[in-house]
Amino acid sequence: MNENDQVIIVKFESYEYSIKRLLDSLVLKERLESVKKVIIKPNLLESAPPPCTTDVNCVLAVINFIRENGLNMPITVIEGSGGCSTKKSFNFLGYEKLGKIDGVKLLDVDDAELIRLSNDNALAYREIYLPAEAFEGFFISIPALKDHLITGVTLGMKNLIGLLPEKYYGGYWSYKRSDVHRVGINNAILDLNSYLKIDLTIIDGRIGQQGSHLPGGRECFPKKNILIGSYDVLAADRRAAEILGHSPGSITHLKLLSEMK
Repeated sequence: MNENDQVIIVKFESYEYSIKRLLDSLVLKERLESVKKVIIKPNLLESAPPPCTTDVNCVLAVINFIRENGLNMPITVIEGSGGCSTKKSFNFLGYEKLGKIDGVKLLDVDDAELIRLSNDNALAYREIYLPAEAFEGFFISIPALKDHLITGVTLGMKNLIGLLPEKYYGGYWSYKRSDVHRVGINNAILDLNSYLKIDLTIIDGRIGQQGSHLPGGRECFPKKNILIGSYDVLAADRRAAEILGHSPGSITHLKLLSEMK
């Protein structure tokens, strides 16, 4: 199968309409019928508005799609913000309203029960602590479409860095998951994706951000006006990188994972 055949891109019209089109095209309802729990991981780097962060309405549209298809499994929205407390991000960006939906829970990584995993072949973290709940269901990564000052892009794969608890992975500098810079951020990305499989990636490209991953980064002009979805996170991230103007081969973590496959 051609890599592009694995990636669905729909034009953004509204989150409710376009997420439904995207998830219908991906035949998600059938995939979820035997699933006992859904875990959703947005990218809430800081208490900064989109496109620096994942729009709450994008996540809400995914939750509504699940419920409107008669699927009543519990849903957990999990995050560990980097530049501020996760609770501040949840509150500032309107995620608190998601926690009021029946069967939906907000989970701060720094309050989560952790499990210890090990892998002698890991590049940076041969032992790692991650939230147990991240492994308990169908895992959906929902990042914003944006560049990153160090890794080139921050998309579905890199979104897993927000699962690292500050207790073990903070302290290198003020960023709450800053240990990834000590060990090499690309190594950390690859390790995280070896420990935890992303079942579905949805990239929020309503706007897009270029030049920086930080608040105040340059909005794409014109806006990208797309949503990207794939069950293959590498394929999704490679296509999104191209849309942002990068050669996927120039993005270290994408290149390394492609070579490992």
